[in-house]
Amino acid sequence: MVERRGTVRAVARIEIFEKGGRVERVPLYVSGNVSSGGMFLITQDPLEPETDMNISFTLPGDDREIHAEGKVVWKRRQREGSDRQPGMGVQFMKIDKNDQDRVREFVHLQAEKEEADS
Repeated sequence: MVERRGTVRAVARIEIFEKGGRVERVPLYVSGNVSSGGMFLITQDPLEPETDMNISFTLPGDDREIHAEGKVVWKRRQREGSDRQPGMGVQFMKIDKNDQDRVREFVHLQAEKEEADS
């Protein structure tokens, strides 16, 4: 299979919260993978492409919250095979450089770990 992505991605279970004035912190989505440029969010009800999102999340092993503005760039309504869950691809449109660097480092470390395990 040819890899079409321009950035390295890491498989990670990351709970995604929409920013806002909510009192309860209930995750809206779970990430299937993440890169420094965006993430795949698993959901049975994906939003339409071009939908703006304000999200916050923490990376596994790091309790500092990351805030990002994103845009839905594609969606998949149905499961496709055993490894393609329904959901949507979200591109980060605005993210603090330090936060983006933290995401990039997390992805890099996960990729190194996967390579060492194989």
